[in-house]
Amino acid sequence: MIQMKEAFSFLCSSQFWRMALKWTFSLIISYIQLISQNIFSTKPKCYPQTTPSLKTPICIITGASSGLGAAAAHALSKEGFFVVLAGRSTQSLSKIVNSIQKLNNDACLKAFEVDISCFESIMKFKVSLMQWLSDAGMHPSIQLLINNAGILATSHRRTAEGYDE
Repeated sequence: MIQMKEAFSFLCSSQFWRMALKWTFSLIISYIQLISQNIFSTKPKCYPQTTPSLKTPICIITGASSGLGAAAAHALSKEGFFVVLAGRSTQSLSKIVNSIQKLNNDACLKAFEVDISCFESIMKFKVSLMQWLSDAGMHPSIQLLINNAGILATSHRRTAEGYDE
């Protein structure tokens, strides 16, 4: 009963609603940006069928430096995905990439350092990912996104930008 009361008080708290509204607005803004880029883009809308990047589906896994994220990266690399690993620790990501490549020489992998709790880090990741896709001549579409990085709002901590963590 006490847990239900705590859960209900959390749902009624300003921190919960602030977080819920910020995430919702962030998603809406992202969709508006995506739609406006597609509407006002001067790039051709068709892509040749022979492009090698279209044959290999791209998967992004956040929190891929250990646990379920690392296991998902192992499994999806075996299934033929180009796996983009995202995590906070470059060293841990390198270890996972090496362990996957030992088991699967044909694995297509790319690791990026990103802290999901830091908005600036997320934006740097987006820019780096788009630049890498462009440089590699790959289509900038992601076929699978696994949001495995854990963010749980249980305390009153703030990020460097002043957002609830």
